[in-house]
Amino acid sequence: MDIQRAMNSMHTRLKLIAFVHFILIVLALESTWLPSAYLFYNLLYLVALFWAIHCRESIDAVQTCAVINGFSFFFDLMGIISYFPSHGIFSAVFAILNLVIRPFSLLLLQRELSDRGGSFEFGGYDGSGGVGEHPTSYEDIDAPHQQTPSHGQVNVNLFK
Repeated sequence: MDIQRAMNSMHTRLKLIAFVHFILIVLALESTWLPSAYLFYNLLYLVALFWAIHCRESIDAVQTCAVINGFSFFFDLMGIISYFPSHGIFSAVFAILNLVIRPFSLLLLQRELSDRGGSFEFGGYDGSGGVGEHPTSYEDIDAPHQQTPSHGQVNVNLFK
């Protein structure tokens, strides 16, 4: 199997990211020096990854995963700096490896997001975005459809 072709596959990238981070998180938690928050936000990250793997067309799943990954980078950095152990260096090495891999997984998540048709724009804070700007394939069948004339002319004989 060609590695380049596998990395270009949408679902293989997410599975690889989930597998690598899962292994590194488990090995980092082998010791007790990390705070319990490390487990909490990494579990959220893994759940978001599994959500993105399960919902293959969801832009929100990948976007949520990327946001959690971005914040987790800074939380990992603060946790490693604040709680670096005098013993248990084995788990510290894997926590540092997990920290180093996060930017690369963020790049892969950005690629996955663009393959699904999404972007990192959040709600149009610059005034150009907003509801209804990006059309989707969803059609609300409960909403009444208002018919408009195709030529834009009002029927003048209606009021006579």
